[in-house]
Amino acid sequence: MIRLRRAFVTGRNAKRNAFLLLFSVAFFLASWLVANVSIGEAVNWVSAMFIVIIAAPSYYYLVRWAGVKKGVAVIVVLGILPVIVEAIGISTGLPYGGFYYTDMMGLKIFDLVPWSVAFAFGPLVLGTMSLAILASKDWRVMLPLSALLLVFVDLVLDPAAVVLNIWVWLEPGPYYGIPITNYTGWFVTALAASAILHIILSGTTKEVAEIPVEIAGSLLISVSFWTGYSFWTGLWIPVVIGILMIAGTLYVILASDVEMIPLSEVSART
Repeated sequence: MIRLRRAFVTGRNAKRNAFLLLFSVAFFLASWLVANVSIGEAVNWVSAMFIVIIAAPSYYYLVRWAGVKKGVAVIVVLGILPVIVEAIGISTGLPYGGFYYTDMMGLKIFDLVPWSVAFAFGPLVLGTMSLAILASKDWRVMLPLSALLLVFVDLVLDPAAVVLNIWVWLEPGPYYGIPITNYTGWFVTALAASAILHIILSGTTKEVAEIPVEIAGSLLISVSFWTGYSFWTGLWIPVVIGILMIAGTLYVILASDVEMIPLSEVSART
C-alpha cells in the first residue's frame, strides 16, 4: 500500500495517475446529471460527445505507444468492426438477439447504428486486453480472458443503456431486460476484436505485445460513468460489478510506475 501511494504521488506517472483519477471521479459524478436532469433534444449531441471524450485518453496513449501507422489502423478497424456487427445484429438478430437503437444517440449509419458506436467499442477492447496481458502473454489464454473481461464490462453498461432507452430489446431477457444471447454474442465479438488487435500489433506470433496500462484509462472512465449512473438509478448488480472493475483497474494503473516504451523499440529488442 505504501509503494502504491508513493507511485501515485511522486512516481514518474503521477500526472497520468492524477489525470485518470480526476476524470474517473468527474464522470462518476456527471452521471448524476444524466440520471436526474433532462436536457431535451440536446441529449443527441451530448451523448455522442461523452463517448468521444471518453475514448480520447485510450487513443492518445495508443498512438504514443504503437506509433501513428499502427495506432490509426487499430482505431479505424475497431471503429468499423462494431458498426458492421451491430448493423448485421439489428438486421438479423445475430449474434446478440433482436434489438434496435432509438434516436437518442443522433445520426445513424445505414439508418441502423449511431455513428458514435465507432468510438465506444475500441477503447473497451484495448482496455481489457491491457489487463488480460498481465495474466498471460500467450494469446491462447489472453484472448478469451480479454473477451470475458469485456463481458463483465457489458454487464455494467447494458442495464444502464436500457434504462436510458438508448436501445430496445425485441424480446427482453432475465438480466434487467437483457437476453442471455447478448452476452454470448458480446463474447464472440470481443474475442474476434481481441484477435484482430493482436494480429495488428503482434503479427502471427503466439506472444502478445504488452499493451501499456495507460491504454486502459478510457475503460476506467467509461466503467466509472456507467457505474455511477447505475448507482443513482438503483441498478445494484451493475454497481457491484462496476466497483470491482474500477478497483481492479485503478490498482493496476496506479501501481504501474514504469515508463511506457514505444512498441517499435520493444520489437527491435526481441
